[in-house]
Amino acid sequence: GPITPKFDRRDVLGLLSSATLVAAAGGFPLRSDAYLLGEDEQVKLFEQAVPSVCFISTEYTTMAQQLNLGADNLPKGVGTGFVWDNLGHIVTNFHVINKVDTALVTVTNAKGETKQYTAKLTGVDPDKDIAVLKIDAERAELRPIPLGTAKTVKVGQYALAIGNPFGQDHTLTTGVISGKNREITAPTGRKIKGIIQTDAAINPGNSGGPLLDSSGRLIGVNTASLGAGVSAGVGFALPVDAVKSVVEQIIQFGAVQRAILGITYLERLPTPAEAERSGLPRIERGVVVLEVPETSPALVAGLQGVQRSVDPAVKRTTVGDVIVGIDDKPISAPPDLTAALEAYKPGDKVNLRVLRGPAQEPKTLVVALGSFRGSTFSGLQSDGAQVTSAGGGGSVPLNVPLGEIAPQITPRMPDGPSIP
Repeated sequence: GPITPKFDRRDVLGLLSSATLVAAAGGFPLRSDAYLLGEDEQVKLFEQAVPSVCFISTEYTTMAQQLNLGADNLPKGVGTGFVWDNLGHIVTNFHVINKVDTALVTVTNAKGETKQYTAKLTGVDPDKDIAVLKIDAERAELRPIPLGTAKTVKVGQYALAIGNPFGQDHTLTTGVISGKNREITAPTGRKIKGIIQTDAAINPGNSGGPLLDSSGRLIGVNTASLGAGVSAGVGFALPVDAVKSVVEQIIQFGAVQRAILGITYLERLPTPAEAERSGLPRIERGVVVLEVPETSPALVAGLQGVQRSVDPAVKRTTVGDVIVGIDDKPISAPPDLTAALEAYKPGDKVNLRVLRGPAQEPKTLVVALGSFRGSTFSGLQSDGAQVTSAGGGGSVPLNVPLGEIAPQITPRMPDGPSIP
């Protein structure tokens, strides 16, 4: 078949420069200094952004103790973060600090001087791959990053990524917005939608760093790339608008206050063969409710889960409710339910549309949504905030060993993009 030529970007720039001279000789006006002006602006943008971008190095002391490793062989990691405010809050990816015991944040001030701080953990949102750290730094040493918006970004516009790939601090890579509304997998296995795609190189160590527009404003948080270990020209960033909402809640409450129904449900619809074996009707859309605990707000509304035969000899299961809609939003699969609930706050009342029982009778239930305040997944010392464990109940301090709170989460998922 035909072979598609591959061009080095420098070759392309050389061709463009030649074309500029030829075009100018041909008589129509072109700005011969356009590339130089762009270059100067790019240099200025980088220099202005450097004080807002942090180098994060991490240590896994607990892991080293489990493996009987000495101090010289202590497992370490690197990542990137950025200054959120002049109170010392640093934003990065959750997978950068997941399971670590120590996080050191290096900040460069406007004079080019670097200082290193031991970070404390303010809170995390693993479902969005966001973590907020806190350092004890003087306000004058901090330059919060200017915030933009991802709502108006267009495919083709310039994008700049600053980070610490492979531990090389304050590295600038440039490209364009390659796509919008992509989907990646969070460390928890849940899908994150509305992702920005860029061809600016995103390598291991770039995670948690800023994706900037041509004005130097934050439009995304670099999070993942396709490829094993090195950039493949397909990078992904969390949109700043979603990040802002998460970070503000973490700073205020120590965790994200997420609206929930308080139920367990099947992660996917049963196949016809599985349904037949379990005695379930054929279900083509929706979310199958498994259990509705006594503490669930959905129980008050009358939501019903699956009922199993009390006779172990009779392997019979009777379906309860299948959720097919929330207000005017159709629910075809579990990811739709997760996405729909993100639009609500705890305490909001919703009209839950379900199909009930083997006859799949349509019903509408009014549910007052409950609250889930996230989980703790890090051994970092807390800055004083308290969060509720995954099991619910009382609040727990963040420096309790991870194994006593919740199952550990692997930062690289077997399916989907690898997370640098």
